[in-house]
Amino acid sequence: MNHNQNTITLTVSSDPRYLKLVRSVILQAGMLMNFTEKICRDITLAADEAMTNIIKHSYKNDYERQIIVTITFHDRCLEIALRDFGEKADPSTIKPRDLSEVKPGGLGVFFIKKIMDDVEYDSSPEHGTILRLKKYVEPHTQHSTFKNEGDECTST
Repeated sequence: MNHNQNTITLTVSSDPRYLKLVRSVILQAGMLMNFTEKICRDITLAADEAMTNIIKHSYKNDYERQIIVTITFHDRCLEIALRDFGEKADPSTIKPRDLSEVKPGGLGVFFIKKIMDDVEYDSSPEHGTILRLKKYVEPHTQHSTFKNEGDECTST
């Protein structure tokens, strides 16, 4: 399937009621890439967790802000970029919580890194914060990076 890097861009309010719309689009995007239904649902879960974290942590539950969702179809990869303009996070503090702790919540980063093949975090004053979530069509070595590099989906 050759998508020639076709892109869908959604700009939505940070109000959680719009997450359902974004989840629906991401689910369909996964299907267009011929991922299995389970993988499509997993990708959707990862993106939903990331958007929830943006609303809760970056925007401090301010529902009047914007999240820009860019879905890019690469030849071998689906890339979901989530951009916000809220409070910047220190990448060194973005870690999954210890799974031995028994308490609700706090597993979003764990799920995101477990589900997606690549997770990249880029923050700049002029472009806001961009979280890139990548899922490859074929098996790919999983890794997470926090860098300021280009946005093409390449295998490492």
